[in-house]
Amino acid sequence: MMIGKTPDHITACTPIMDGVVADFDFAVGMLEQFYRAEAGPAFILSRPKVYLSVPHCATSTERRSFIEVAARAGAKSVMLVPETLAAAIGMKLKIEEPLGRMVVNIGGGTTEASVISFGGAVLTNSVRVGGSAFDKGIVNFMRRRFGITIGEVTAELLKKNIGNVFQGDANTTMEVHGSRNGVPVAVTVSSADLREPLRMQASHIVECIRSAFQKTPPELCSDIRESGIILTGGGACLKGIDSLIEQKTGIRTVCAKRPLDSVVLGLGTIIDSGDKFGIAERTDR
Repeated sequence: MMIGKTPDHITACTPIMDGVVADFDFAVGMLEQFYRAEAGPAFILSRPKVYLSVPHCATSTERRSFIEVAARAGAKSVMLVPETLAAAIGMKLKIEEPLGRMVVNIGGGTTEASVISFGGAVLTNSVRVGGSAFDKGIVNFMRRRFGITIGEVTAELLKKNIGNVFQGDANTTMEVHGSRNGVPVAVTVSSADLREPLRMQASHIVECIRSAFQKTPPELCSDIRESGIILTGGGACLKGIDSLIEQKTGIRTVCAKRPLDSVVLGLGTIIDSGDKFGIAERTDR
């Protein structure tokens, strides 16, 4: 909420953006604070083992940057866990069963559709579209449709409060404050107005899921038709996204009960169980 509102001597930034390290030094400082909060005075003497969730689509360079950030902040060792597998565990799915399940994690910068069976991801399809893309789409739409400029924080509030990608859901409105030619103005925006830019981005997610099905073995496709598609991540909270995907794919689609927490709950389960699932990848600097 500080972004775009701070004086020159204060910098507000997002250390992790679009699934990658956006600012190395700030990311190190953030993790140092987390370590200190957890370890207390013992932080100086202790070096924690750190578990990080990473997108399947992360490049080797992006993965190394995560490892380096955690290590520079004081980690003794770093364990990398694929996000969709962590989310599946956090949702208490029995991933070790010989049953095909599809988990779609819609994050801030990436969306990943994974087919999970026998304790691992059989395949993962990804697209660099997530919550940030929805926000940017709203910013561009407001400039084009109403001729006003808004920030991404305001765009996110619009998305959360009245954003809706499914035609059949109720229409709601919200007053939005922005600027036109340098003059503050206010306009009233409806869910119907936002449906166009939101659906444009959602179409990329639908195509990612369809592409994943094209690569999925027939036996697992049959399982997924029975078990359905499960959405998680912050983007899964967008109203109507589950209904839209179900309409476009013909597969029952549901949102996780705690989509914002699924990944971190899964990491906690992995840590508590001593990684009985065997999915955490130990890394060395």
